[in-house]
Amino acid sequence: MTTTEHSPTAAGTGASASQIFRASRSATDPAGAVLGERVDDLARAVLRAVHEVIREKDVTYPEFQAVKQWLMDVGESGEWPLFLDVFVEHVIEEVAARTQSGTLGTIQGPYYVPGAQRLSSPATLPARPDEKRFHAT
Repeated sequence: MTTTEHSPTAAGTGASASQIFRASRSATDPAGAVLGERVDDLARAVLRAVHEVIREKDVTYPEFQAVKQWLMDVGESGEWPLFLDVFVEHVIEEVAARTQSGTLGTIQGPYYVPGAQRLSSPATLPARPDEKRFHAT
């Protein structure tokens, strides 16, 4: 008997990364704080960069079709937000860090911010009243 190994996906959990992103986006930015003109400018710059890669790499039609299928698969599985968070957002963080004090943000944290409360070790990390407390050693 042959078994097929299955890789878990966000879509396979019943909620795609796209659905989760849309829900969180509408809750945090219902008015759309980014102007459409800025989105248009950024999208055009991304397309120019794609065009440059195609020229630089001498992309063939079969290669284009394979990449197109891969991009479609990512989108249809609802994984675009996850893909962008993992492979692109770290550069956004670098740009944001130019005007922030403290350490760079990371997925795992923690963040150092000058003047933050210092805790002795072992410590109980501050938490909201409804949160389970985490004891660090």
